[in-house]
Formats: sequence, C-alpha cells, structure tokens
Amino acid sequence: MTTGFMQGNVMHISRIKLSHIDFSDDTYDLIPSCCPSAIPNSLIKSISRVGILHLPIVKELTPTSFAIVAGKKRLFARQQAGDATSCDCFKLTDKTGPIETLAIVLEEALLCRSLTPIEEATFFRKALQWIDEKELAERFLPMMGLTPSPYHIQKGLKLLELEEPLVIAVHESSLDEKVAFELGKLPFSDRLSLFSVIETLKLSVGNQKKLTIICRELAERRNMTIFQFLSDEEIDAIVNHPEANVPQKTAKLMTWLNEKRFPRLNETEQNFREFVSSMQMPDHARLDHSPSFEKDTLLLTLSCADRKHFQAVWEQIKGLFTKTDNTEKPQ
Repeated sequence: MTTGFMQGNVMHISRIKLSHIDFSDDTYDLIPSCCPSAIPNSLIKSISRVGILHLPIVKELTPTSFAIVAGKKRLFARQQAGDATSCDCFKLTDKTGPIETLAIVLEEALLCRSLTPIEEATFFRKALQWIDEKELAERFLPMMGLTPSPYHIQKGLKLLELEEPLVIAVHESSLDEKVAFELGKLPFSDRLSLFSVIETLKLSVGNQKKLTIICRELAERRNMTIFQFLSDEEIDAIVNHPEANVPQKTAKLMTWLNEKRFPRLNETEQNFREFVSSMQMPDHARLDHSPSFEKDTLLLTLSCADRKHFQAVWEQIKGLFTKTDNTEKPQ
C-alpha cells in the first residue's frame, strides 16, 4: 500500500525487522531523553492480544537501518509483547526530507493531544536545524494553536535551557510553564530554592505564581537573595514540619508570606481579632470587616436554626434598626 502526502512524497507499508530499528536514534523524538517515558502495561497486553492497530512510522536510513518517526512506545511494546522479530510500519522513502519528516511527527502527535510546552520547544529546536525562525513560525505555530510570532519560539527555547529537574517538571505539568519562564530569569541558587519548595509542597499554579512573586519582592526588600530568604528558620520549620500534611504546610506558608509582605495589614487584622474577642459574641454570630479594611463598615452575621428562631431574634433587635433609620436628618 502506498500513501501520498505533502507534495508528492510517499510512504509504504513494509514489514521491518525490529533488529533493524535504531531505538537510540532520537532525531525525530519530541520528548527529551531526560524526561521519563514509561510504556503502559496495558499497551503491551493489547499488542500481545491483537498486534499494533495504529502502525508506527519509520524512515529508512540504509536498507538495514531505520529511525523511528512516530510510535516509539508501540515498537518498544512490540519488543516486549512476545517473540515477534518484525513489525508492519509505514516506511518513509528517501524523497522525504528531514523537515517534512518532522512535520509528520507533529501531525501524528497532534492527532491525540496538544503538545506539552517541552515538546513544543523540542520541536522548535529541531526544526530550526533545517528552516529559519520565520518559516517555522508561519508554517507550524498555527498548527499548535499559537499565533505565528517568533516570541513563542524564543520563549520555548528558553525552557530547554533550564536544569533537567525543571524541564521534567514542566513536561509533567507539576511546574507551570509561565512560572518556569520566570524562574529562568533568576540566578541558579534562587531558581533551585524556589523550585524545591514548589516540588516539596506540590503547589498549585496559583500558589507557584504567588510564591515566586512574594519571595522575589521580600528578598529585594531585605536586600538578600531568594535563596537566603528561603533559608529562614521559620520557613524551614513550616515546610519540613514532621506532623503537618502538605495542604497544611502550604496554607501556613502562604499565610506567613502574606503577613511578611503586608505587615501593617497583618497588625490591623490582629487588632480586629482582639476587638472581636473582646465583644464576647455567641457562637452563632460572626463579625467581618471589609476586604483589606478598605472601608470602616462591619458585617454582622447571625445564624438561625429556622424561621421561628429568626423571628425570635428579630423581635429583639429590630428596634435597633428602627432607631438607626429614624435618626434626625437635616431639614
């Protein structure tokens, strides 16, 4: 069977010996070697039962040597599924150039899902071996749902300059792409200390952003590095508390950081809590202030068991509202 595509290039279905496939060749692999890529046991079992349903794509380098274009996990699973020595694959002919081959890699990947930021960046780096930035942006970025701007390419390539643990974390979505980009602007020790907290507490994207912004601000305010700031004994005690769980540690750390960031607000909050405590309010009553004490108004909330309870309470307090409403107004 012959399949036509991309301006006359062709590929054929051929039976390829597994021993002729170079599994170490990562020319067209969009996942960096540092990123773990486990083969699901369910895939191995499926291939053992019915074979490969979605044929891999290989490119002939020599009559006895082939590079994997798409379907590396399927081929690995085929190896482990039994005594098979060969596999049917789509074989690209020598008419298919490297950039056209890479385009097929992208098409095949996007059939299943969106690429991770690291896969996008890896595609950019490999494509730039054969085409310039302008062609890359105009031809391939719209396929990824991105505007055809070189900015996306430059930003993606910056991610690949990060240390391997950060690259892996971005690829696995435990580190937000935008946060990683900001971490890349920081000195090595600052970047790694922030990442350590993010990984230890498994912070959400929102808390990753807050942590980065607040730590940078407080470190600058104290004329120290972020590494020095995060070495504070109080922070260490929170993050490494032997009895608290991760959500508790996260909540306490974010509260601590906000208190240090807004000390006056924290002092006002403490004074308000002391005021409420002095009022000796019953359990079913709650008094709240306006957000960030922007206004002097207070909100009193009373919890009632039912309508009868509410009516009884209302009979006792409605006169207070009547007196307030009937205060003398200027004539």
